[in-house]
Amino acid sequence: MPEQHPTSPVRTVGGRPRAPLAAVAAASVLVTLAACSGPGSGSPASATPTAVHTAVADTPATLTLFSAAGVETYEQGLADAFQATYPKIKVKLRVEADNNYNTVLPRLLASDSTPDIVQPYDLLGGVKDNLLTNLDAYDEAYGWSDKVPASALAPGRVSNGVSGSGSLYQAGGSAGPLVGVFYNKELAAKVGMKTVPASISELEAVMAKANTSGITPIVASNQDGLIGHLYNLLLGDYMGAQALSDIVHHKPGATLDTPEAVKATKTLQKWIKAGYFASDVNALNQEASYGQFTGGKGLFFFQGSWITQTLDKNFKGEYGVFPMPPAEKGGKQAGMTSNTLAFSIAARSKNKDAAGLFLDFLTTSEAAKVAVDNGYAALASGASDAAEPSLSGTLTEQIQTGYAAIASDNGFDGWLQNSAPAVNTKLTQQLQLLVSGKVEPTAMVKTLQTTYADALKAG
Repeated sequence: MPEQHPTSPVRTVGGRPRAPLAAVAAASVLVTLAACSGPGSGSPASATPTAVHTAVADTPATLTLFSAAGVETYEQGLADAFQATYPKIKVKLRVEADNNYNTVLPRLLASDSTPDIVQPYDLLGGVKDNLLTNLDAYDEAYGWSDKVPASALAPGRVSNGVSGSGSLYQAGGSAGPLVGVFYNKELAAKVGMKTVPASISELEAVMAKANTSGITPIVASNQDGLIGHLYNLLLGDYMGAQALSDIVHHKPGATLDTPEAVKATKTLQKWIKAGYFASDVNALNQEASYGQFTGGKGLFFFQGSWITQTLDKNFKGEYGVFPMPPAEKGGKQAGMTSNTLAFSIAARSKNKDAAGLFLDFLTTSEAAKVAVDNGYAALASGASDAAEPSLSGTLTEQIQTGYAAIASDNGFDGWLQNSAPAVNTKLTQQLQLLVSGKVEPTAMVKTLQTTYADALKAG
């Protein structure tokens, strides 16, 4: 799961442009896909189709979807919903154990018995070895770039061996976790927080009031570097989602060593020095932080919606969540997510056009409902505008509106930890040093950038 990383017309609401995408309520547990591919060989020239056909709904076909066992129920739900809409096209799952999926997938993609639809983790490897279909023609035919937030499609784009831009190789709808600000409802009421903070300064004002009231503002664990969730949210706020994603996607010239990254780091340092974290945060692990939050030991918890199943065991109804507020009021929101409704079509697929219809189906409200039923926030095109984040409503509604707010600002980005394994290790170390007062923000950012650059050079 993410905690283990270290893996259109517009209307204006509240000062921010809102795209006409409707969020479907998110349920409370995130399923994790264990999927990774490696090198393959021998794929055909049809990896880049020159023409596509969208009028295929009445043509009988059978699609094979290669699924990891851990998401079999979810992907079977997608298959069933698709078949209910397009009964002449069958979707059969080929299920592989999670720990074998990564090994088996590249061999299958290079074989004559390839599945039609897959979710490769190593997208760059699949593109390099011509194992995946270039989806640009399908994108144009179905209008996916108009239906789905650009930041949700970006991880599926590849250009010159770099992800994040260029031709589309992985597409579908938009569904994933909300990483944001969980709050204790009782403590929020005590400090008078009646609305979602609209900026970092408003969030700071709430934390300052909590601190003077004897309430620890932030629950976190940093023995395992999970203050990194908060740090990544701050980086997205100050750098912007695109600049942060450029680093994660290894875009040439992308750098962390910027004044904006330093400002994000200084903000975190300011909160540390103000006593907004427990004094022993460097000694706390993830499980202990869960206990502290559900035990009423702090107001805020910067985490992802995958934690709700754990929190609900003894804290259900006692907490809520809202998206990380932007750096400035009216600014764009940003947050990390992973798109679970994004799939690729095998280059050797004999049913590319039917598979393209399946990917288009993933942009619909029917597919979004399946995602919701399996624990994700999800967006569907062609519905009414999403509501503004608020402290009212159910937890699933709060996750829904938070996810939609980030999507409408094209604010989805990745985890800095995922830019390179060495960065993951170094970030945990640097966050611990920042907490203990042994590194300054400028030096920390330079160290992380050097680690990143060295990792890219090493390949």
